[in-house]
Amino acid sequence: MKIVSLVSAVDQNTEEMLAGMHLETEAVIVNQCSGTDAEPSHATHSVITMRERGVGLSRNTCIENAPDCDILLFTDEDIVYDEGYSELIRREYEAHPEADALLFNMRVCEARRTYWNDDFARVRFYNYGRYPAYSISVRRDRLFASGVRFPLEFGGGARYINGEDSVFLHDLLKAGLKIYRTPVCLGEETERESTWFKGYDERFFVSRGALYVRLYGVWAMLRAHVFLIRHKYMYSEVGYGQAIRWMKQGMLEISLSSVK
Repeated sequence: MKIVSLVSAVDQNTEEMLAGMHLETEAVIVNQCSGTDAEPSHATHSVITMRERGVGLSRNTCIENAPDCDILLFTDEDIVYDEGYSELIRREYEAHPEADALLFNMRVCEARRTYWNDDFARVRFYNYGRYPAYSISVRRDRLFASGVRFPLEFGGGARYINGEDSVFLHDLLKAGLKIYRTPVCLGEETERESTWFKGYDERFFVSRGALYVRLYGVWAMLRAHVFLIRHKYMYSEVGYGQAIRWMKQGMLEISLSSVK
């Protein structure tokens, strides 16, 4: 069973980055940077340099340049894998032929943790929204058959600052792929300052509103109110009214753009 890692990076020295990640598989790396120097060649990895920004563009470029394989593993420049993680991936897929995609655990600092899998279970439309891209792996043939790709308008470097991973999983489920979570842990995320989160400000709430339209359609406003009720600390400085107005702004923006 062949695994290929798809690495999204920004302004990295890829030699140093690869040494720090402890990859055990062949990889496709997209390094989004302003430089024009050609990347050094690698015996087992393909490195693509581009000036254009956006994590969705980066991950899609990785997908389209991935060699023939069985499993695609999405990852980032700040992930450090445990020794033997690739064999753990193989074992999980061999043990669960029913799974088109598996969401693995990754150790992260408490402030950035959005999920932790305690069991093996099916992921459905009501519980897919907590998983970051670096938790996602998928059978290559099922992904290509589905035609699903990451959205270009969401995520770091895009118009709306996050949510590309949730949209990707949403679209995989909509395409009929069977996604499962697993308690197997592959490594850890290096603690660092977020590349997109700058506080609960206007851009955060506008982006969240736009994301909810993309995920929930006509139920976006209801989900927005539920979100704010459950996360009062996020609008403690700006107030509920301002937060919902910004979310409405994002909803209107993306709704209008879809009509054009």
